[in-house]
Amino acid sequence: MTSQTAQPSLMLPALRPLYRALAPLTELWLRVISGVALMVHGWPKIQNPTGAADMVSGLGFAPGWVWSILLSVTEFAGGLLLALGLLTRLAAGGTTVILLVTIYFHWVVLEQGYRGAELSLIWSAVTLTFLAKGGGRFSLDRLIGREL
Repeated sequence: MTSQTAQPSLMLPALRPLYRALAPLTELWLRVISGVALMVHGWPKIQNPTGAADMVSGLGFAPGWVWSILLSVTEFAGGLLLALGLLTRLAAGGTTVILLVTIYFHWVVLEQGYRGAELSLIWSAVTLTFLAKGGGRFSLDRLIGREL
């Protein structure tokens, strides 16, 4: 490696074309799977948007019914937008905030520590990546030529 920005040399340089071809597909896969997972997790909340009012008001978010609706919409619609790669950074930002709150909820409020917060930690790393990088080559943001 000649500089901090240069890629390390490959031990098997013949694999470079394969890696270059797979990179955008792995971004697509991660974005779609994470978006669908958020939608699946958010679907029950959309069915009953004020159902989490007591939980969110217990965390200090008042009025609870407003924050419950925002949670429901952000989780489900954010997942849909993430899966589509549309307004990717906005969707990733909103879902990252939700995941950071769930980390606090499991780690601190429920006193489950890392074990309870582990999935939220992993998913927040995924959503934070899309907040920073955008939707990638195979996104609707790229297709329309505009992103946040």
